[in-house]
Order: sequence, then C-alpha cells, then structure tokens
Amino acid sequence: MFHNLTIPDECSSLWKQCQSLVPDLLQGCKPKSPGLIITADQPIDTKIRSFYVIKDGSITESHEGQVLINYEANDLVWADALFHPKSSVLENDFEVRVDEYDGDEFVDEILKDKNKFIIWNQYLSALSQSYQLLMGHFSKQDFAFKPEFRYYQEGEIIIEQDTVADEVFTLLSGKADVLVDNTVVGEINTDEIFGAIAALSSTRRIASVVATSDCETIVVKSDRFRGLLAARPDTVQKLINDMARTIASCNDKIMTLSNSGI
Repeated sequence: MFHNLTIPDECSSLWKQCQSLVPDLLQGCKPKSPGLIITADQPIDTKIRSFYVIKDGSITESHEGQVLINYEANDLVWADALFHPKSSVLENDFEVRVDEYDGDEFVDEILKDKNKFIIWNQYLSALSQSYQLLMGHFSKQDFAFKPEFRYYQEGEIIIEQDTVADEVFTLLSGKADVLVDNTVVGEINTDEIFGAIAALSSTRRIASVVATSDCETIVVKSDRFRGLLAARPDTVQKLINDMARTIASCNDKIMTLSNSGI
C-alpha cells in the first residue's frame, strides 16, 4: 500500500505489517476467480461480496475524488468492507490482475478459526492506525495552510510582466486587466485563479495584471499551491477552467486589436 502524497513513515510500516499478514489470513482459502483481469473501463464492482489480492498492477481507493490509499501487488483489497459497507470506490487507470475470493467463505473461516480471528484483528488494527495517522497528518497540513490576503487600489500593479514568479493569486473581489507590453489583452474576474503558469513552471511573467477597481486577492506561494493541487482535484479543474477562459478572452482581444490595425 502507498499514497500519492508525502505521509508519515509509520503509515508505510503499518501497511507493510498488513501485507505480511495476508498469507496467514488466506491459508486454506482458494480464490474463486484466480488471475481475474480488471480493466480501467470495468472497475471492481464493490457491491458484490468479494475481496481481492492484487497479483499485478495497482488499484486506488478514493472517496469523493480524494485518494485514500493505493493498493499494489500482494495487498488485500476490500476485505475490510465485508463486515461493514464502505462508501469509497475502487478505480484503476490500467489493467490489473487479481485473485478474487468469496467474501462469505472468508468470514466463515475467520469466525471458526481462533488464530485467523486474531490475525484478522491485527490486520484491522494496523489498517485503522494508519488511517488515523493519515487523518492527523493531512488535518495538520490543512490547519497550516494560511494564505495571505492582499488589497490593491485601482491602478495598482498586482503582477508585473517579466518578473520572476513564485506566487499564485485568486481574485476575491474587484476586476483587473491583463496587459502585454502595456496593451490590454484580457481581464480577470472575481473568483478567478491567475498567475499560476509562471509560478508553477518557475518562469518569468509573460503579462502584467493591473487592478481596474479596488481588489482583494488571496496569494499562495507556488510550493503550497502545488500541494493544494495534489490534495484537492477540484482546484485543478477550476484552474483549468479559469485558464481556458483567460486564453479565450485574450484571443478575442488580440483578434480585435488585429482587425483594428493596432
């Protein structure tokens, strides 16, 4: 098991412990579908009473778009949902080969075998502790995320062309123009993210942004913004939408200037 983001080392240790318990848990159990191929367009149906051991590939468990955990070869998948239903989903971007086991047979084996019952509780305990550590780790990160609020008066420069970029802005209120070589080529509207391309690529600003009214902005350093993108996919989608709208606005303005002979 692993996670896409940086996590406490103890989580990785607990997941290794979980994986080490799998052979003992499955001793005497025969898969009902050995070598089952799971394709990206037909992910695992979590409504059926089955669980899986990955033989090749990886599977992601997520909830509302947020990655909870990634499973890899020799990991037990979805067995913890046999005793209580889970609201998360399983997804895989590429083909995965698994052994599928009957969930009810597995439960019966655990309930009648004291040793397996103890091992199963050790597995669940380690898994539960890892989730608690993850929750505390990411909650601490969210608490530490304190963006800066900046205020600009009409006519003030928010971003200056050809300067080194390390900040990403969101316009909370007001309006601003985008200028290239002192020519207006677009505008920034309320709630739009701007300045991200240069900040994320560590390049110089290709345009200036000037307040056309009193503006309130949120400013985030580029390294913190990268973490925000990794942890919150909805921010990625908003950034893409805002960039697309800005590009379209700039294209329209350029066409207008071109047609007017400027």
